[in-house]
This record gives sequence, C-alpha cells and structure tokens, in this order.
Amino acid sequence: MSSDTAAHPSGAPSSKAQSGAPEAMSAGRVPRQEPAPPRPTGPPPSPEPQSGLLWTVVTAVAAVLFCAALVFGATRLFIGDASGDVTDSPERTVSAFLGALLDDRDAEAAAAWLCTDKADRDLGSAVAAMADAADRGFEWGEVDETGRTVGAATVTAEIGIDGGASPATWAFTLVAEEGDPQWLICGIAAG
Repeated sequence: MSSDTAAHPSGAPSSKAQSGAPEAMSAGRVPRQEPAPPRPTGPPPSPEPQSGLLWTVVTAVAAVLFCAALVFGATRLFIGDASGDVTDSPERTVSAFLGALLDDRDAEAAAAWLCTDKADRDLGSAVAAMADAADRGFEWGEVDETGRTVGAATVTAEIGIDGGASPATWAFTLVAEEGDPQWLICGIAAG
C-alpha cells in the first residue's frame, strides 16, 4: 500500500471533500437562489421638493409685494398724483370762464373755455355790452357742480350786477374733451 492509498483507504472521503458541490448537483438538488429584486419600470424617482422652503419663499415674496403696494398707495394718497393727469374740474372751468368774461372782459380768453362746437362764437358783443355798463361791474360766485356723468357735468353759478337785484343762478353744461383744459363749456342757460 502506498502512502496515497494508506491515507485514503478507498479514495471516497477525499473525493467528497474536493468535489462536494458536483455531487450535490448530481443528486438532483439545485442550490437555493434568492429572487432578484423587482426593477422599476418608470423613470427614476425625483427627489421630493422641499415644500417648507418653497412656502417660506412664496410667503416672503408676497409680504414684500404687499408692503410695496402699501407704500405706493400711501405715497399717492398723501402726496397726491404727481403725474397731473386730471388737474381740471368743471368748477375750475366755469370760474375761469366767468373771470375772463366778467372780470377781465377778455373775449378771446373766455372763448378758450368753450367746447369745440361753441369755440367759434364771438363773445366780443357780450364784452362790448358789458363795457357800456362799465360804471356797474358784475359779481359772480357760488360756483358748484350739481351733476356729473361720464364725460359730462353740470355747474351752477350765481351772477349779478354790483348793487343790483339779487343774483340769478346760471347753469353751465360741460363736456370732457382731450387736451387742456379738459372740461369745456358747451351750454349756458340763465335761471
């Protein structure tokens, strides 16, 4: 007996130790395998947005815009509209017309306050008639707006002769037009 056979009397134990796996498969048993994890079929998941940070930023921006609106509104309220879009009023137009016609006796200046339909009227005869009564002047006052719609207004004024009877109420019909002055007189009626 050689040393190889003496160490392994029949050769069986050594072959089992060296080839244990092939014998297990040859006996009809398959080694246990773990199932593979399921693969995602859609796009990779996006990271969740940090909603707390997003709402903080949105709230801060809204607060800044609100404060800016308050400052802008307060500035316009206390300082006034510096753009000068509407500086004219129906009362101002009637006062300027009466001042030019009755106080200054300037027909051209008075005609500048008439609407385009009436601007070609000659007020010279009215001024000439007032010149005849130069010893007695005209007085006017209490210019009040009595009604307004979109683009139209009605204004009354008290007009009388100095030292004469009680003044009469005159009604002026005005329209809003483009330009300066914005309100122009289109009708005058003695009351």
